[in-house]
Amino acid sequence: MELLTFPNCKKTAMEPPKKDLSSDLSQYVKSFKLFLERSNEHECMEKFIDENLPDIVASIGTKGVSSLNVLGVGSGSGKIDFEILGKIQSKHPGLSIHNEVVEPNPEQISSYKELVKEKSQGLNISFTWNQISSEEYEKQRKERNESKKFDFIHMIEILYYVESVHHTIKYFHSLLETNGELLIIYASGNSGWHSLQKRFASQFPSNSLFPDFRKMLDEMGMKHRIYELSSDLDITECFIEGNKNGELLMDFLTETLQFMKTAPADLKAEVLQYLRQPQCSREENGKIIFNSNLQAIVVDC
Repeated sequence: MELLTFPNCKKTAMEPPKKDLSSDLSQYVKSFKLFLERSNEHECMEKFIDENLPDIVASIGTKGVSSLNVLGVGSGSGKIDFEILGKIQSKHPGLSIHNEVVEPNPEQISSYKELVKEKSQGLNISFTWNQISSEEYEKQRKERNESKKFDFIHMIEILYYVESVHHTIKYFHSLLETNGELLIIYASGNSGWHSLQKRFASQFPSNSLFPDFRKMLDEMGMKHRIYELSSDLDITECFIEGNKNGELLMDFLTETLQFMKTAPADLKAEVLQYLRQPQCSREENGKIIFNSNLQAIVVDC
């Protein structure tokens, strides 16, 4: 099929589509699964976990403890969680691990529980499930006056969906135990995600801009390290008219439910044109490859 091309478009006042993709959890999961199939995101995370995480988690825990507490915020289906838990257990083989999960999507929770059935035999790991958002989790803890702290907390690509990135980091950082570490994985400032959101923030329903984590954490007085992770996403199908996979990917890229069906024609044309620009993508072997680079941010207690 021939890829769609568009003439140069001048930026005009456009009415943005109204529905955020996250308003339909089933559709979000479909688009997210397709995104994972078309990208090497999990592979780049796994490389970071294999090469960098063992040194990061080596010093967590306090002397004399018999167990470690781990919290996953926005854990999804649990695939990456198990990679993380495996590294923690290999560095602390004599300790049991209690893993607490915060995930609002019931489909993802179900997938995670199935994964636990398949993979947890022989592992000294117990699980607690919270089918709620990070904001609801914070509210519940405060209502119950809970004081439990964690040796390791990870928030992997969840901060796009919170009400306040600054507040969320500050709150979960406050839950770290002595020697604890907080891991955040988020789109890199040099990624196509950053460029796309910066260009179209006012036209997408999320209306969010990517924060400067280095500046934010410095201002909060939090010691941190940042690792750049290289990742690609094949978005070729987005430029094939009527392609169902392409439409799902456009939903994910724009965070908009049924973007290709609901967005004004001029906005669709401008977004598709912008996606082909060097600040977002490159052309390689007849494919359009979106720059989906990530950054892993490790914040010390």
